[in-house]
Amino acid sequence: METEHLFYSQMHFAMLKIDDEAKRRVINAPAINKSSSKKFKILGEYGRADEYEAPFTAIGKGTYGTVYLAREKKTGEIVAMKKQVHGLSSLREIDILQSLVGRPWFVEFKQVVVDERKDDDDHVYVVMEFVENDLKRYMDGMAWAFAEDEVRCLMRQLLEGVSFLHRNGIMHRDLKPSNILVNDNWGLKICDFGLSKRFETKFGSHSRRVGSLWYKAPELLDHGVERYSCAVDMWSVGCIMGEMLLDQVLFKGTSEEEQLQMILTKHVDEDKFLLVSEEGIHLLKSMLDLDPHSRITADQALNHEWFR
Repeated sequence: METEHLFYSQMHFAMLKIDDEAKRRVINAPAINKSSSKKFKILGEYGRADEYEAPFTAIGKGTYGTVYLAREKKTGEIVAMKKQVHGLSSLREIDILQSLVGRPWFVEFKQVVVDERKDDDDHVYVVMEFVENDLKRYMDGMAWAFAEDEVRCLMRQLLEGVSFLHRNGIMHRDLKPSNILVNDNWGLKICDFGLSKRFETKFGSHSRRVGSLWYKAPELLDHGVERYSCAVDMWSVGCIMGEMLLDQVLFKGTSEEEQLQMILTKHVDEDKFLLVSEEGIHLLKSMLDLDPHSRITADQALNHEWFR
């Protein structure tokens, strides 16, 4: 089999200043010196990249790394391998993925593997289950929009996953169709936790440089806002729901300023949702409430009459 070389980037964990959160949750070890023979002790237990045949092809690009298809040599299982390129965010992503193992709404984390090289250009990859499709590609291949019952099926799974994240102190911060995997049995799994972050009970200041423009909550587009909550994820979920119902992006700005203007002027035009039930429109509006304090939560959404 002809293959191209997968392992081509480097990750310098030892050069990073790891924050206290990542230290507590991931390492329990001092900073690693580049001359140390245990350069990746910071990752805990890890496997070897040569346990896999790779690559077949690039299948996607996450926030902080390209995702490739590979095959585990021992079992023959096809897996996805994400090349890690940003140290601190990668540690957080690995930490969160490990904490979600066994939960049906998230891509399954398998292990971290390292390609240790003599030239010290060691490469790190996160190995995950391979899921056949993502929601964006799924919708791009459809001739028409989902039926409302189909949207309801997918939305229930998405909200269950988001509810689990929020109840366990995690904001995803980059929910969009390409970060939602869908298998052949309509099972839904959330992926790409590169921008995700754990939060304390009280929300403090967070970076606004998160999310993808078309799915970004208005409070993230307001340059004067320094604090935000899980409500940013619920806005993204509302945008995804509307896109599935219409088969088109709700707010398609080309800049943050234009995006915010479109949200404020267009918002939810009910004339576009003529085939959607009154309950469905009510839920959609509740997720796209401009005020994050009154925006519906994931738990509340799951109890909405649209699902009864």
